[in-house]
Amino acid sequence: MRDNLNGGNRTTRDRLIPFCIFTDPELARVGLNESQAQKQGIPYRLAKIPMAKVRRAHTLSETRGFLKALVSAETDEILGFTAFGTEAGEIMSVVQTAMLAKLPYTSLRDAILAHPTMAEGLTVLFDAVPARSTARTTLYRHEEREGQAAA
Repeated sequence: MRDNLNGGNRTTRDRLIPFCIFTDPELARVGLNESQAQKQGIPYRLAKIPMAKVRRAHTLSETRGFLKALVSAETDEILGFTAFGTEAGEIMSVVQTAMLAKLPYTSLRDAILAHPTMAEGLTVLFDAVPARSTARTTLYRHEEREGQAAA
């Protein structure tokens, strides 16, 4: 906005816009959520883990919440990420950076991250992404059921 007031022509269109609500615990999201992906007809694989699976959450005695990611059913691209828990905005920023770089989710899954950190929980989350073939089978079955219901 500042740049536009000074004669620029910047826009947020087609840009990856994160948001974070600094409640207790925090809520942070970037990219698509499940409803948006469904409305746009984008097939996805879903991974979700409770914050209790993040080792750093235990050292902070703060295990409320979850991490959730949407990954393309056809590629390994990260489509969206939601975190609800301690330091959610910080964790989201790591995923946003990977999304901006168009890295596959496996880059975060296979990374060696400092232990114990909240970001280390991303290795656990992305390890929970269903295999591509399983997601396709599920997707096609869902589409078949919708087609039968319409007929």
